[in-house]
Amino acid sequence: MSGIIFMAYDVETASESTGGFLRGAQELHREYGIPWTIFFTGKTIAERTADCLRVAGDPLLTMAQHTYNHVLLKSVHIEPHDGKPCMEGGKATFFKEGGSLEQLAEEIGRTQEVFQRTFGRACRGLTGPWGYYRGLRDRPDILRLVDRAGLRWLRTDARDCRDCQPVPLDLQPYFYADQGFPGILECPVQGYQDDFYWERFDDRAHGPGCEDYVLWAMAEAGRRGHVYTINSHDHSTPTPEAFHATKGRWLRAVLERGRKLNVRFMGYEDYYQTRIAAR
Repeated sequence: MSGIIFMAYDVETASESTGGFLRGAQELHREYGIPWTIFFTGKTIAERTADCLRVAGDPLLTMAQHTYNHVLLKSVHIEPHDGKPCMEGGKATFFKEGGSLEQLAEEIGRTQEVFQRTFGRACRGLTGPWGYYRGLRDRPDILRLVDRAGLRWLRTDARDCRDCQPVPLDLQPYFYADQGFPGILECPVQGYQDDFYWERFDDRAHGPGCEDYVLWAMAEAGRRGHVYTINSHDHSTPTPEAFHATKGRWLRAVLERGRKLNVRFMGYEDYYQTRIAAR
């Protein structure tokens, strides 16, 4: 059995970095013919509409949402227990509160509307800002909102028990059947959510760069027949050239190696359909 790889990007800044990132990522994925998935904030779609529409017709691309204003679905308490600063400001722990149910209903619903209006299609996927330990397994109230909004695949399980990373590679996609939502699939983020998380939390056991860890994890996914997610963000990429010089440098190495491994690149909607068909 081959491994399955998701190439996923949180496009959330609603800035000039949005355009640079999208153009650069599209060039990279077209060059390699590899599927990719974007999770847009609603604000990004509304304020950088031309940038978003420029890539929307790409046949390799799957699009989904990331709330409207990047409001957390659940609270996050980062507690590494290593004494080193975990966020800006030098604190060894960090807490950020999640939104209320009323806020989340507005955030998700508003983004569903702007997505439909802009792209002419319904949105079926959501990633939770920052990601959470255990995803939404302890929040059937949020799952109820998600279900009513027509969302069918999620990416919210993305932290370990310390609300840190890396997330174990053996955390694999699962349905929320026990919570009463058997048609909603969770697709966790294993490892790290981006290179800046790797910089803070990795032990460098697999090499001196983020790409070294990702290449190792991708090979492990192929060996085990697992699903593995590679993720990045539209941060500090004001031009395609900036993208290729920073994010694109290690992402290119990943795509190049992936073509030689026992892995299959997929978009989330295609993967969801295979899981539903297999039940």
